[in-house]
Amino acid sequence: MGRNLLVAPISVPGALLTTDVWGRMRDGKPRLRRDHPNNHSILNVPPLIAALALLPDPMREDKGGLVLPLRDKGYVIRTITFEVQFGKNDRAICTPLRLKVLHDNNEIDLTERLTRVATLFGTAGLPEAVKKDVDRYVQIVSEGVPRAELKDISARIAKRINSTIELSEMLEAPSENFVIQDVQEPPETITLSKLTADETKKRLVSHFRIDRSSKIRGAKIELFTKTNGTIYCENCAFSFEKKYGARGKGFIEVHHVQPLAALLPNVVTRLSDLMLLCSNCHRMVHRKAPLLMPADLKAITAA
Repeated sequence: MGRNLLVAPISVPGALLTTDVWGRMRDGKPRLRRDHPNNHSILNVPPLIAALALLPDPMREDKGGLVLPLRDKGYVIRTITFEVQFGKNDRAICTPLRLKVLHDNNEIDLTERLTRVATLFGTAGLPEAVKKDVDRYVQIVSEGVPRAELKDISARIAKRINSTIELSEMLEAPSENFVIQDVQEPPETITLSKLTADETKKRLVSHFRIDRSSKIRGAKIELFTKTNGTIYCENCAFSFEKKYGARGKGFIEVHHVQPLAALLPNVVTRLSDLMLLCSNCHRMVHRKAPLLMPADLKAITAA
């Protein structure tokens, strides 16, 4: 027996979008199919989730690469993870959790992003043009039909939001969630687009937000301490405790090693992408663009 997929969008609390997608188990694996695959007036699940989250429109087929920062038709959604509740009348109510794209090992925290979309929609002082599109977005989602029109409305809202650094930061900032995972080198098929001055500023703010997150910082220091017995600069081995005694105990700075342009929006941080640095090393990393990578920093201090 198949189940009809309904999406709980989070961005419009209490709403449910009824898709034309049905899920079935076949050969022990979940299989999805659309009732009307040629009906272009209704969004399929991947572009629907992208539109709800104010993300660029994804491609359907892989062209062998990924453009970062994300652009329309510059990426393919690899997986979307949902929390699923089985309702009456063969319904499966799906709440978005995480999203992965092809050619990147990171995850976008959909739950946090969609929550931010809801917060953003309720922000006082939104430009009138944005409010008009927000009202139409909410209307479509509340009606429960994933109309293709939502994609265009989402693109207009995102474009206007991204033209304002404060609003963009509210939406795009990294997730406060993290995972413990070994470093995996990104494949060579990633193309990093040149950032505009505004994009650089927004992403630098996001970069510092990861560095300074007390939750992520605490998890990294705890893991490093369990492995090494104490904390010290991973580049120059400086220890604040050895230098300053009890006053320096537990003090260190945490740095995200990924280049600015390589960060997905609302990225879930891997602790293995963080390194502990003393204040001097950390300041030198950020002193000029582009940021120094760990090998380059090591080469400078070892000379």
